[in-house]
Amino acid sequence: MSFPVGIGIVTYNRKAILSDTIDQVRALTRQPNAALVVADDGSTDGTLAMLRDKQVPVVTGVNMGIAWNKNRALFTLSHMLECETVILLEDDTMPNRSGWEAVWIQAAQRWGHVNFAGDWMQQYFLSGAGTVEDPVRSHMITAQCAAYSRAALTFGGYFDPRFRGYGHEHVEHTRRLVRVGYGGTEERVDGNERVLYYMIKGDLTVVSSQSYYVEEEEQRNLHLARRLMAEPGYRAPWGNDAELRQFRAETESAMSDGPERFRLTPAEFRPARGQAPERGFLSRLFYGS
Repeated sequence: MSFPVGIGIVTYNRKAILSDTIDQVRALTRQPNAALVVADDGSTDGTLAMLRDKQVPVVTGVNMGIAWNKNRALFTLSHMLECETVILLEDDTMPNRSGWEAVWIQAAQRWGHVNFAGDWMQQYFLSGAGTVEDPVRSHMITAQCAAYSRAALTFGGYFDPRFRGYGHEHVEHTRRLVRVGYGGTEERVDGNERVLYYMIKGDLTVVSSQSYYVEEEEQRNLHLARRLMAEPGYRAPWGNDAELRQFRAETESAMSDGPERFRLTPAEFRPARGQAPERGFLSRLFYGS
């Protein structure tokens, strides 16, 4: 079994926000044959129990940092479930319109890779309307939502597993995809060669959440990113045989009950058309109730 579209949500110790994000994805996604998986980076706040109650498939393991955790979702959806498009959401980034996924699917298939044009990024936008046909060209990116074609991951690879903890893994990965022809361009701006990333506005709301920023991790990853930017070639989600065995165990465990359980909306969770499921504080934000 394969799915044309896979939606991955990455999380760590944000159970309440994650629960609302899952509700929004289930309520507002209209792709009839989509997969859903949560990548959990070793949460200790009851996240796994909540996911069991909601019947949401999860790929998880010990805390390994953002890059490894994003690879859990990307590899499961793209490689194990053979999704042609993968949409990767941070747990604090939620759809706010029915059919939100359509523009992300179209943009990923047209450009190979796109990122989210958040309003707070406007100072870095050089051109573009933020649509599928005319994406924003920006010299900075944010990681709240990104979409990937299977081809982009096949030729550009996954997040570099040498990044551990917080910071800079998304920039290095996107620049690598741009280098192999997906998700941006290299142009001369103000006399200098610059990488410009393709971004779309989408239909998303980013809510306030606890940050897991650690200065030492961010600085270490910054130095690593500067070194890795010049390294060509594909990256596997693991760096050595021991990491391969660990990653394989995590993804095979997630797949152990078969691919059907990844279907986005089990029958008992499918709301009637136009009806929103009950939820917590987000019902007031999105539906005024």
